[in-house]
Amino acid sequence: MIIRPLHADDTSLELRFLKGLSQQAIYERTFSHRGKLKPGELGRLVRFDVRNQIALVATAAVEGQEEFLGVVRLARSPDGEFEFAIIVHDAWQRRGVATRLMKTMLAAARRAGIKRIGGVTLASNVAMQTLARRAGFAVSRDPEDATAFLLDIGL
Repeated sequence: MIIRPLHADDTSLELRFLKGLSQQAIYERTFSHRGKLKPGELGRLVRFDVRNQIALVATAAVEGQEEFLGVVRLARSPDGEFEFAIIVHDAWQRRGVATRLMKTMLAAARRAGIKRIGGVTLASNVAMQTLARRAGFAVSRDPEDATAFLLDIGL
């Protein structure tokens, strides 16, 4: 497994990755049951402002072709705070991919001078809560949304 930055020319790999995700994985990442990408969304996923976003992919050769195993994104929100999101292909879950992506993302954030990272996960997503705690995040119920947990770490 290799972890590397996501590049603008990764469009076909990103699309193949997204099409291979289960509805459950998509729901846990997006909090919705949408079935298709919105117009222009794929382009925004691979072409982004590198001053305000870090995107890393875990890749491996599968049957001789590079495949995305997972993606982690760290983005500056309109209020200036940084939020992260992570998704791992169903076939690669519980194999250390998310842990490696999280560690690499945190190291990249420290190098970029980012001091705090937040995130949100579903209350039902115990695996994400466990991953976040192991990575050093504080995990707490969202006081405004009983279906969500807040994730926060100071670097």
